[in-house]
Amino acid sequence: MEQCDPERPMYGFTVAAAVQAVPSARRQVTALVGELGFSLSDETLETVELLASEVIANAVLYSAAPCDVAVTRTDERLRVEVTDTASSLPSAVGAGPNDECGRGLLLVDALADAWGVQPNPPGKTTWFEIAPEPLTMSSGRDSTGAPSSGAAAARRTDREDGMESQAKTRAPSAPASAGQRQQAA
Repeated sequence: MEQCDPERPMYGFTVAAAVQAVPSARRQVTALVGELGFSLSDETLETVELLASEVIANAVLYSAAPCDVAVTRTDERLRVEVTDTASSLPSAVGAGPNDECGRGLLLVDALADAWGVQPNPPGKTTWFEIAPEPLTMSSGRDSTGAPSSGAAAARRTDREDGMESQAKTRAPSAPASAGQRQQAA
């Protein structure tokens, strides 16, 4: 996989139109995080993997076609973009306690620092961004040795306290279009 622009390094690949391709694709996203030079805590890397899985699964399920994934470094954030051919824009739905689906975008909204959807004819690009938290001396502990709560927990708390999402206050930027594409199994 090759970078396209040293100012905005990006890697991309294509995911087959099959739900079975999602686990491999989410692992590929997390592998690319290291290629972009991010050092993320295990907790943040798990969050990236979860959110990538949700957004990629939605693209595959609702478009019934392959989707393109771009993993980009923007300023100091990690950005994952998933472009599919379905023109309908996703929306969070209220899932009941016994429903097996319908919570993916709620997770994205709760855990991402920013996210959004941009029409990209013939379909759309759904993206999310994660700002890496500073790594501590030992995993899960701050410099004093006390357990740390992590930035992901702080992001969740901010949203629960009613702070407005950055995605709602900022216009989505254009999706990345460059970078070498590879097929994910």
